[in-house]
Amino acid sequence: MKNIKATWEDEENNRQIQFSVRYELENEAVEITNVTPEKISFICPDTNTVTRTVQVWTDKGRDMLASKLDIARMAQLKSCIAERETASTSQELISIL
Repeated sequence: MKNIKATWEDEENNRQIQFSVRYELENEAVEITNVTPEKISFICPDTNTVTRTVQVWTDKGRDMLASKLDIARMAQLKSCIAERETASTSQELISIL
Protein backbone atom coordinates (compact mmCIF):
# COMPACT_ATOMS: atom_id res chain seq x y z
CA MET A 1 0.00 0.00 0.00
CA LYS A 2 1.36 3.42 -0.99
CA ASN A 3 0.26 6.98 -0.29
CA ILE A 4 0.56 10.22 -2.21
CA LYS A 5 -0.81 13.74 -1.84
CA ALA A 6 -2.84 15.20 -4.70
CA THR A 7 -4.50 18.50 -5.43
CA TRP A 8 -7.69 19.03 -7.39
CA GLU A 9 -8.22 22.45 -8.97
CA ASP A 10 -11.99 22.96 -8.68
CA GLU A 11 -12.12 26.07 -10.86
CA GLU A 12 -15.91 26.05 -11.05
CA ASN A 13 -16.09 26.70 -7.30
CA ASN A 14 -12.86 28.73 -6.96
CA ARG A 15 -11.18 26.27 -4.65
CA GLN A 16 -8.28 23.86 -4.48
CA ILE A 17 -8.75 20.60 -2.61
CA GLN A 18 -5.78 18.68 -1.25
CA PHE A 19 -6.29 15.02 -0.52
CA SER A 20 -4.38 11.92 0.38
CA VAL A 21 -4.60 8.94 -1.96
CA ARG A 22 -3.93 5.38 -0.85
CA TYR A 23 -3.26 3.00 -3.73
CA GLU A 24 -1.83 -0.36 -4.68
CA LEU A 25 0.27 -1.13 -7.71
CA GLU A 26 -0.18 -4.57 -9.24
CA ASN A 27 1.36 -5.51 -12.59
CA GLU A 28 1.75 -1.81 -13.43
CA ALA A 29 -1.96 -1.23 -12.82
CA VAL A 30 -2.96 1.35 -10.22
CA GLU A 31 -5.84 0.51 -7.92
CA ILE A 32 -6.99 3.41 -5.73
CA THR A 33 -8.23 2.09 -2.41
CA ASN A 34 -8.97 5.32 -0.55
CA VAL A 35 -9.23 9.06 -1.19
CA THR A 36 -9.24 11.34 1.87
CA PRO A 37 -9.77 15.09 1.42
CA GLU A 38 -7.58 16.96 3.92
CA LYS A 39 -7.90 20.69 3.27
CA ILE A 40 -9.58 23.26 1.04
CA SER A 41 -7.99 26.49 -0.15
CA PHE A 42 -10.42 29.11 -1.39
CA ILE A 43 -9.20 31.13 -4.38
CA CYS A 44 -10.08 34.76 -5.14
CA PRO A 45 -11.33 34.72 -8.76
CA ASP A 46 -10.04 38.25 -9.40
CA THR A 47 -6.46 37.86 -8.15
CA ASN A 48 -6.14 34.06 -8.38
CA THR A 49 -4.62 33.99 -4.88
CA VAL A 50 -5.57 31.90 -1.88
CA THR A 51 -7.86 33.85 0.47
CA ARG A 52 -8.06 31.20 3.19
CA THR A 53 -7.44 27.53 3.86
CA VAL A 54 -9.45 25.22 6.11
CA GLN A 55 -8.83 21.66 7.24
CA VAL A 56 -11.43 18.96 6.59
CA TRP A 57 -12.02 17.21 9.90
CA THR A 58 -15.41 15.52 9.69
CA ASP A 59 -16.28 12.28 7.93
CA LYS A 60 -19.33 13.93 6.36
CA GLY A 61 -17.18 16.73 4.91
CA ARG A 62 -14.65 14.23 3.58
CA ASP A 63 -17.39 12.07 2.04
CA MET A 64 -19.01 15.09 0.36
CA LEU A 65 -15.72 16.28 -1.16
CA ALA A 66 -14.64 12.78 -2.22
CA SER A 67 -17.96 12.34 -4.02
CA LYS A 68 -17.15 15.39 -6.16
CA LEU A 69 -14.22 13.54 -7.72
CA ASP A 70 -15.94 12.06 -10.74
CA ILE A 71 -14.91 9.05 -12.80
CA ALA A 72 -12.93 11.14 -15.29
CA ARG A 73 -10.84 12.74 -12.55
CA MET A 74 -10.22 9.37 -10.90
CA ALA A 75 -8.99 8.01 -14.24
CA GLN A 76 -6.70 11.03 -14.60
CA LEU A 77 -5.43 10.50 -11.05
CA LYS A 78 -4.68 6.83 -11.77
CA SER A 79 -2.83 7.84 -14.92
CA CYS A 80 -0.71 10.41 -13.05
CA ILE A 81 0.16 7.88 -10.34
CA ALA A 82 1.11 5.27 -12.96
CA GLU A 83 3.35 7.79 -14.75
CA ARG A 84 4.99 8.69 -11.45
CA GLU A 85 5.62 5.02 -10.65
CA THR A 86 7.06 4.13 -14.06
CA ALA A 87 9.30 7.20 -14.06
CA SER A 88 10.48 6.29 -10.54
CA THR A 89 10.27 9.90 -9.43
CA SER A 90 9.83 11.04 -5.88
CA GLN A 91 7.20 13.63 -6.75
CA GLU A 92 5.34 14.37 -3.55
CA LEU A 93 2.27 16.08 -5.00
CA ILE A 94 0.11 15.37 -8.04
CA SER A 95 -2.18 18.04 -9.45
CA ILE A 96 -5.32 17.24 -11.44
CA LEU A 97 -7.81 19.58 -13.08
